[in-house]
Amino acid sequence: MRRAFLAGACALGGLALLVVRLRATYMVVRVRGGSMAPTLTDGDRLLSRRTHLGALRHGEVAVVRYPLPDGGKFLIKRVAALPGDPVPEDVRKAVDEDVVPAGRFVLLGDNTEVSFDSREHGFFHAGDLHAVTIRRLDARHAPLSASPRPSRDDSQWCRAE
Repeated sequence: MRRAFLAGACALGGLALLVVRLRATYMVVRVRGGSMAPTLTDGDRLLSRRTHLGALRHGEVAVVRYPLPDGGKFLIKRVAALPGDPVPEDVRKAVDEDVVPAGRFVLLGDNTEVSFDSREHGFFHAGDLHAVTIRRLDARHAPLSASPRPSRDDSQWCRAE
C-alpha cells in the first residue's frame, strides 16, 4: 500500500515538474491585427518557444514585449536584421546607423502598410525579445516559414494565453 502511494506521489510530482518546465519554455499567443498578413491573420493561435537574442535567426517570427508602457502586450514581427548586419534601407531613417549594434535587432511586419515595427520604433533591444513562434495551433497547423514580406494604423498584437 505504501509502495503504491509513493509511486503515485512520484508520478504526480514528475507530472507537475513537467508542466512547470513546459510553461517556462513554451507559451501560446493569439494574433491581434493584420500586420503579419498573409502569413498570420487575426485570431491565429501560435505556439512559441521562449528564447534569447543569440538563438534568433533571420526570417523567424519573433514575439517581443511592446516597447511602450502599455500593460504587458506583445508584438509579433519577422526578424529582418541581427547584430552586425546592415540596417535595412527603410529602417535607416529611424535609427541613423548603417549596422545593427550589439544587443539590438530589427523587426519588420510582413504587411508593411499596417505594421508598427523598426521603421518607426528603431532597434528592438535584446531584453524585449520574449519568444519565437514555432507553429500555428489552429486549423492551418503549418509551421511558420521565412517567407518574404509583401509589399500601415494597426500593429500585430498578441496575448499570452
